[in-house]
Amino acid sequence: MSKRKGLLKQGEQRITPVDGARLYASLREEVTKAGILNRDYRYYAFLSLFIFGGYAFSLYNIFKADTPALIIVWGLAFAFFSVQIAGLIHDAGHRSIFQSVRNNDLTGNMFSFFVGHGYSFWRGKHNKHHAHTNQEGEDPDVELPLLSFTTERVKRKKGLAKLLIRYQAYMYYPMGIFVVFSPRLGAIKYLIQHFKIKILWEALLFIAGFAAYFILPFFLFDLSKALLLFAVVNFSAGAYLINVFAPNHKGMPQIDEGVKFSFLEQQIITSRNIHGHWLTDFLYMGLNYQIEHHLFPNTPRNKLKLITPFVKKVCRQLNFEYTQVSFVESNKIIVSELNTVGKTLAAARAS
Repeated sequence: MSKRKGLLKQGEQRITPVDGARLYASLREEVTKAGILNRDYRYYAFLSLFIFGGYAFSLYNIFKADTPALIIVWGLAFAFFSVQIAGLIHDAGHRSIFQSVRNNDLTGNMFSFFVGHGYSFWRGKHNKHHAHTNQEGEDPDVELPLLSFTTERVKRKKGLAKLLIRYQAYMYYPMGIFVVFSPRLGAIKYLIQHFKIKILWEALLFIAGFAAYFILPFFLFDLSKALLLFAVVNFSAGAYLINVFAPNHKGMPQIDEGVKFSFLEQQIITSRNIHGHWLTDFLYMGLNYQIEHHLFPNTPRNKLKLITPFVKKVCRQLNFEYTQVSFVESNKIIVSELNTVGKTLAAARAS
């Protein structure tokens, strides 16, 4: 668990941006020479076949399912493979599947169709997150409507968000199940505001995928089956997503607006790894190696663990904490931070 809590301000950097750039260049040279950044087409071909095979098989059984129990079982399976497809989209967005930018973007858009996802909107937003991880005013993932991980952010809350802040630890999991809807709504807004003829094909692909994923079931099945399927698929996918993405940075130090940390230091101190084994790697889609992923985002996910010894060596040299905890511990940290911030506000109001 990181010892550097709350909002980091100017003067709390341990190395200068210049030294950080030099050290990162040296680290990158070592990782590159080891061949870790080379693409692994065989791995992604096998992984894609497995995921889309499971997606198609669960979809086939959803059509056949005629009892609530079977709808739930195959809906859960479909949600699982849908999130796994989202993982492939994530890797394509980071250029870790193909060497070619064009092939990654084409793959990302095509895969996005199957889950009604907006590729360009997500990639732009996600790249900002990587460039300014956990930084106020820069990282869009810090902007949570009803949750705050620092007392400074709480002070800026207004209206309902401020009234509910003391209960935010209890709202974390219920809110998480709705996480599947925000990127789709954001994609719709993005396409409306940034529409150009050259992205017409992408807009049409997104509209078709969105309609197939969210609307078509209500025409194919009776209302009770469609509603049950909608709830099971989307809420379970949301629960899966929040347990994959939230442990990576939530509850870790945040950096004050305008404060400059070196890329190397910022990625290490704001990221958290989840330790485990091969099943953890599969379920987390490689994102359990969050520190390595943020330092080298275009690394094929099956090679991220190979970067760990290099990063740990740098952390020892610089006396940086390499944060790695269990799945259970990561959730305890997140809930504890939310609870602490909420209680701090309640105490301030009472005084």
